[in-house]
Amino acid sequence: MLNNHEVNLTDEEAAAEVARVAKTYPVVRLLSADQIKSEPNCLLAGDRCPCLRQSSLEALAGSDDVSEQLLNDGTEYRARLRPLKVEGEPHVLLMVRPIDEQEAAEEDLVYTDVLTSVRNRRYYEEKLRSARMNAGVAVIDLDDFRVFNDTCGRHAGDLALGAVATAIRSGIRSTDELVRYGCDKFVVVMPNIPSDDFTRRLHQVSDAVHATIVPGHEYVSLTACVGGVRIHGETVDEGVGRAVQLLSRAKAKAGTVVTDADSIEAFQSEKPLVLIVDDSEMNRAILNEMLKDEYCILEADNGRTALDMVDRYGDELSLVLLDIVMPGISGFEVLADLSRRSGIDNLPFIMISSEDSDDMVLRAYELGASDYINRPFDSRVVRRRVSNTIRLYAKQRRLTSLLSQQYNERVKNSRMLIDIMAGVMELRNGESGRHVTSIEKLTELLLDCLVQRSDTISLDNEERSTIALASALHDIGKMSIDDAILNKPGRLTSEEFEIMKTHTTIGADMLLELGRHHVGNALMEYAYQIARWHHERWDGKGYPDGLKGDDIPIAAQVVSVADVYDALTSVRVYKDAIPHKEAIQMILDGKCGEFNPLLLDCLLEVQDRIAETLARPADVVAFPTI
Repeated sequence: MLNNHEVNLTDEEAAAEVARVAKTYPVVRLLSADQIKSEPNCLLAGDRCPCLRQSSLEALAGSDDVSEQLLNDGTEYRARLRPLKVEGEPHVLLMVRPIDEQEAAEEDLVYTDVLTSVRNRRYYEEKLRSARMNAGVAVIDLDDFRVFNDTCGRHAGDLALGAVATAIRSGIRSTDELVRYGCDKFVVVMPNIPSDDFTRRLHQVSDAVHATIVPGHEYVSLTACVGGVRIHGETVDEGVGRAVQLLSRAKAKAGTVVTDADSIEAFQSEKPLVLIVDDSEMNRAILNEMLKDEYCILEADNGRTALDMVDRYGDELSLVLLDIVMPGISGFEVLADLSRRSGIDNLPFIMISSEDSDDMVLRAYELGASDYINRPFDSRVVRRRVSNTIRLYAKQRRLTSLLSQQYNERVKNSRMLIDIMAGVMELRNGESGRHVTSIEKLTELLLDCLVQRSDTISLDNEERSTIALASALHDIGKMSIDDAILNKPGRLTSEEFEIMKTHTTIGADMLLELGRHHVGNALMEYAYQIARWHHERWDGKGYPDGLKGDDIPIAAQVVSVADVYDALTSVRVYKDAIPHKEAIQMILDGKCGEFNPLLLDCLLEVQDRIAETLARPADVVAFPTI
């Protein structure tokens, strides 16, 4: 076999070799060095294919065969380029054949990512990496995918990747190559695509990813950043390298698309907003010059102006560079002011100063600073620390949003199930259909007031919401009470009352059994406390356990007050509804049992809001709440 420059063929021998290989390859050409160097492209079946010219040059310069796989009009071809000499002159024998269906099917198995059904990294390394062509090359990176994977579970992450791959396909052409490049990264190669169409399709891909619905996690909103470049005779790998550089810019804001065609305009509009606070105009100018290419810059020359600008721009700000020593309000005082107003939870501050004593640095961190940079400035250090801090806080905000979405979805599902159970209970109890809803609203009002008034009771928004939700199950034990007692018109006998009182322990036992499958679940724990102890009283004269004072869980104490108020203001077969103000006074006077004095203060404070919140049409008849 003739396969290197050491063999020198005559013209006749070269013609015979061409005829021999033509029996196997439908396209065969013998190319001289001049032809390879002068022709802009090598012809393939009548079409121009720029990727073979570079391969021909490589074969011309080497002594071994060069193999190439390429796509042309939707058909895959395999090309071999063999260097040889003809009459002493270097030539390349080009041989091209289409890949048959069986061969393509076998390669599909090897080069397909099982999870997403797109091309895998092996395909990229063996088939795409070194290919030279005119094409658009893009790198697509899912924002905070690892956070989603860790929060929602690996199965959810696998579903998300499959859905994202489908979304990307919807925005590209059938002849384009899609490769799963890494865990949460994809590479798209779009041969011979016009620049404007390339940019348009990348934006379509971004929109499609954002619209993606992950089965079972419909509340999650996925986004992806995209960096895209056009290559002209370069390798795909060179294009990927340049696209990754643009991607790093796009990552400053989730869901951003940046291409080499529109990178200046697009990046300018998506630049993070940075506030530089320094009384020295020169220092501000130095920092501005270091950062202006990648960030939109605002400036303030004193602490008061800085506070005003933080108030004005709020969430638009990505970072504040804050000088410590300034006339009037110092940088430390700015931080302390914002800390009191919870103004730096989601806004990072980097302190800048020529002072670098341990005490100064420690005080900055204690006040909530994210980082500390000394003067004189090193531009590389400043840019890296600014970039890292902005990315860290952006990821933190997205994580908080994801967790909030996940929590809200769980609350919605729990709300739906509890509403169904509460509805069943109300129908069986013969209640008005409003009792459970009223208890929940009253609980929310009392809890909000309680945490503001108490120095010892600390319940965040999530905990208060969970208690209010759990209050809907306070009478779940009544489901086991005999109808003759549960729906008896009129007052109960002492024996019947003793049976009715068991609804507290029965309900608690039911929830305890359910809770065995949900250990550590706050909703189940609060529901248990409320169901068992919402008839306990502050003086120890309640039931079932005669708990006294703060031995009664605060969730049960709050629901107890809410339950009594709603019972008083609702119609019963044996009484009319008691007016709002009279009911409040009865509770305050201890006519319904003793309650936590702090809760009574809260009841007084929110009484007007209770009247507004529970404003109701004429009541229908309801049966006793005991």
